[in-house]
Amino acid sequence: MKILLAMLLPLALLAQESAAKKEAEPEKKAAPAAEAPAPDTEKTFSGYIDVGARWVGWAGDRNTYRSMVNLSQGVRLVGMDFTIAPKASKLFDSARIQANNWGGDPYNTARFDVLKKGIYRYNGTYSNIAYFNYLPSFADPTAGSGAFLNQRATDTAIRNSDHMLEITPGSHIIPFFGYQRNSEFGSGITTLVEDRNEYPLRTGTRWSQHLYRLGARLEFNRWHATFEQGFTGFKDDQSVYSTEKLFGNRTQTYLGQTLFLSQGQQFYRTRGDGPYSKVLLTANPFNWLDLSGQLMYTKPNINSYFNQNIAGNLVSPELFLFYPRGTDYFYGDARMPRTSAGLNAELRPFSRLRIRQTWETDKFTNTTTGGLTSIIIPTTGAAINSTTPASDRLEVTRSRMQTEGLLDIAKGYTFRGGYRYEWGESLLRAGAYGGSIGTERGELKRHVALAGFQARPVKPLTLNADVEIGDGVKTYYRTGLMDTRKYRIMGRVTLPKSLLFSTIFSRFENQNPAATAKLSTVGPMLPNQLDFRSQAASANLQWMPGGGKKFILIADYTRSSIRSDVSYLYPLGLFSLESLYRDNAHTGTLMADVRLPVTKSYAGKLTFGGSFVTTEGTRPSRYYQPQGRLQLPLTPRLEFFSEWRYYGLTQANYTYEGFRSHNFMGGFRFVL
Repeated sequence: MKILLAMLLPLALLAQESAAKKEAEPEKKAAPAAEAPAPDTEKTFSGYIDVGARWVGWAGDRNTYRSMVNLSQGVRLVGMDFTIAPKASKLFDSARIQANNWGGDPYNTARFDVLKKGIYRYNGTYSNIAYFNYLPSFADPTAGSGAFLNQRATDTAIRNSDHMLEITPGSHIIPFFGYQRNSEFGSGITTLVEDRNEYPLRTGTRWSQHLYRLGARLEFNRWHATFEQGFTGFKDDQSVYSTEKLFGNRTQTYLGQTLFLSQGQQFYRTRGDGPYSKVLLTANPFNWLDLSGQLMYTKPNINSYFNQNIAGNLVSPELFLFYPRGTDYFYGDARMPRTSAGLNAELRPFSRLRIRQTWETDKFTNTTTGGLTSIIIPTTGAAINSTTPASDRLEVTRSRMQTEGLLDIAKGYTFRGGYRYEWGESLLRAGAYGGSIGTERGELKRHVALAGFQARPVKPLTLNADVEIGDGVKTYYRTGLMDTRKYRIMGRVTLPKSLLFSTIFSRFENQNPAATAKLSTVGPMLPNQLDFRSQAASANLQWMPGGGKKFILIADYTRSSIRSDVSYLYPLGLFSLESLYRDNAHTGTLMADVRLPVTKSYAGKLTFGGSFVTTEGTRPSRYYQPQGRLQLPLTPRLEFFSEWRYYGLTQANYTYEGFRSHNFMGGFRFVL
């Protein structure tokens, strides 16, 4: 109740101030009601600023709340949209500034656009994301003992900015210059992996990427082209460290001794760069023919370094030796030239027939070299040195061709049919358990039949259906697409009194038939099978009487299910296990928007409703998010808003991850 009173206090004070002014002023005759003044299109300044404050109350697991919602309390710049359009300026004709959620929210955005007609156009965007991920049940081998420690935790800030400058926009030739930067920095938890044990340590992360590009767009009546040349630079630094004595995740002794880590440090350093070239082309040489194509070539290079220093009671199973100190140093580099291309054409030989042809290909080669130097310092005797050189090569080529025809057999009836062929091959180092030596070759080959229709038997009703049936001959990966079935049916009907109803049903199936994977030249043959199915059925209702001027109602419901069965090889015993995953979900949303007449010229708005998700299966859960928002105009240039949201999560198998939270916000919109 205190929070609610605090939210409404600014509105009450304004009401009292308005009443006091009314008593102090002499009584005037009531003026006849006038319509709202038309917006002044010649205004130099226009827009609005939303300023408010949020109060947060929560119960349950704080880390789960921060991983999913992460909204905090305090004063906020909720939103801003500000436009400057001077009547006579040599620098610019218009400038627009937009900003949202500044002052402590986990996702802040800003945008800045400037235009001088015929001279230049500048667009800049910025976003700041506070990424926090610390779910107690994830990567936590100690959860069963009641000690919750996520060993893959992250608490970082991600910042993205993008700048684009166009010269002479609207002309036939438009040169452009662009710069983009992405970065992340922060801390977290990761594991230092040693023989027969893992130790969770603190980690620091810092990476960034710069992208520079320049080029030109050619805009003509029958054809358009874009030529772009760019360069990217990348760096990634990570440090893992601990000066405390840790016993790791192993709960038993090894050969009668307890393994522990008294000091551990790891440093990763990666640097990468590479140019790229890109060409895009679209053309309409004839009224019955459209053509488009793209070509891109890039050649990145990456250099990596790794240094590790550890101390404690450590073990080398290969040498049957316990030792107190060790050092590892690794260096490596990788080069991956890549070429991607595609062509598209649409042919219209008759008014009712369209033929679409697409072709695309992607080819890259990844060549790596490196070396690992390890030093073991035993309790007595000389240090033991070992050097392991490493080199590898991966070649992948993938292509796809699709032919499709669309025929209008009658007014409102269109049928579609086509064929897609996918093929490719890869060359890579033979697997450790495959029984091969050197390299092995993988192949991709799939045939896909396409069909569908669109029908409009009566004006209010529209029906769509699409079917894809894939026949896989070979695939690169065990979990890749092989024998697939994909269906989608959609219907939409406009009912009387501004009612709009639509429904969608979709289903996807993928099966990799049981094959055999030989572990070694003398090993057993193990099954290698994947069976994946997903299905969803949804219905949506929109009611907007009078075009939605006074009332809008939106209702949506989805029933979905996922089933995944995949066999995998247990690395220690080299025997087959099966991974099963099930998820059956109900998702719903109900929202209403009501216009609140305040005066003849101004009106407020009340929005209320909510969403829910309930799941059964491998990880049953319940998630609810009701909400409400009130907007009331106080003066022609001042508006009060108040908002309430609730977040609630419960999980039957992970009760310690549940949380509940009430979020209240109140503030004002200042109209410029």
